[in-house]
Amino acid sequence: MNSLPIPSFFDSEKVSQFWRVPYQKRANEAKQWREKYQITSSVEDKTKIILLLIDVQNTFCLPDFELFVAGKSGNGAIE
Repeated sequence: MNSLPIPSFFDSEKVSQFWRVPYQKRANEAKQWREKYQITSSVEDKTKIILLLIDVQNTFCLPDFELFVAGKSGNGAIE
C-alpha cells in the first residue's frame, strides 16, 4: 500500500471542533487528488474496507449548518 500526503485542508488544531464542510470544493479537490496520485477506482481493489457511520447529524444540530432544525425554541438540538 502506498502512503499519500495529508491533504492541505487538514488542520490538526480543529479536529475536536465542528465547522462547515465546503462539499463542492472538496469534491473538486478529490478529483484533482485522484489524478495527481493516480488513484484508481475502488472497484478494482482486491481488498474492500468499509466505514459505516450511523446517525451523524452535525448539519441538523448547528445553526450555521445546511440542514439546521431550529425547533420551537429556535435552538434545536443545541439545547
